[in-house]
Amino acid sequence: MRSKQRIIAVIIITSAFVPCCMTGAGQSKSDYNHIMRGEREMSNADLRGADLANARLEETNLSNANLRGADLIGANLRIASLEGANLSEAQMNGANLTWANLRGANLKRANLSKARLVGVDLSRSNLTDVRMKGAVLSKSNLGGASLSGINLNGADLMGADLSGTNLEGANLGGAELSWAVLRKAILKKANLAGALMGHSDCSDANLIWTNLEGADLKEAGLRSANLEGARMKGADLYYADLGGANLAESNLTDVKLQNANLTGAVLRGANCSGVNLQGANLNNADCTDASLENAGLENAEFFNANLYGARVPKKWKKYLEKQKVRNYEEIRWVN
Repeated sequence: MRSKQRIIAVIIITSAFVPCCMTGAGQSKSDYNHIMRGEREMSNADLRGADLANARLEETNLSNANLRGADLIGANLRIASLEGANLSEAQMNGANLTWANLRGANLKRANLSKARLVGVDLSRSNLTDVRMKGAVLSKSNLGGASLSGINLNGADLMGADLSGTNLEGANLGGAELSWAVLRKAILKKANLAGALMGHSDCSDANLIWTNLEGADLKEAGLRSANLEGARMKGADLYYADLGGANLAESNLTDVKLQNANLTGAVLRGANCSGVNLQGANLNNADCTDASLENAGLENAEFFNANLYGARVPKKWKKYLEKQKVRNYEEIRWVN
């Protein structure tokens, strides 16, 4: 009898030292119970690895909460505050984060595939190795975020603020970027083939060696952008503003540049074969060694443009003479 009593006493004493508020994955049982009961004030909560799939968490304050590895698949986090939260490795596929605040959040290796992130503030957040394929990011703020190498193929970023964002080597093929702000963004070696970028603001952006083949850039702002070596075959830049842009060594084959502004642009060594420059303004542009074979130059302005060594069809000989281009005598006329 005494032996049984001693065993029971040991069990009671031992259990007193086991944290009663922790569950298997390490999250606080108390915090988990509170959020599942609909508690909206959950700042600094410990919800590591918590199962919150399809949970209704709209307007919940989860600022600075620890949600590392949590299951938030299909969860409703509309207008929730997740500022400074740790969401690293969290599963958020298909989650609704419309107008949520994720400023400064840690989303390293999180999965946000097909998540709805309309109007979300992701500025200064850690998006290293995050997955966002098919995500809707229209009107979101990603200013200053690091998204180098990210896969945003086909993502909806209409009207998003990506100013100063690092998107080097990112895959944005076929993405919706109409009206997006990409001022001073780093898009070096990024894939933007077939992207919809009409009315976007890419002024001062770094687009060196970027793939823009077949992209829609109608009325886009690319003033002073660096497009050196960019591949732009078949892109549509109707009425685009490329004033002062660097297009040296770029491939502009069959590009539509009707009525575009290329004042002071640098086109040294660019391949402009078959380009449509009807009504475009190339005053003071540097077209040294550029290839303009089969180009359409109707009503284009070339006043004071430098055409040294440029290859131009003979049919434009008299037209360019009247334009008072520089180094007219050095133009290489082709049939």
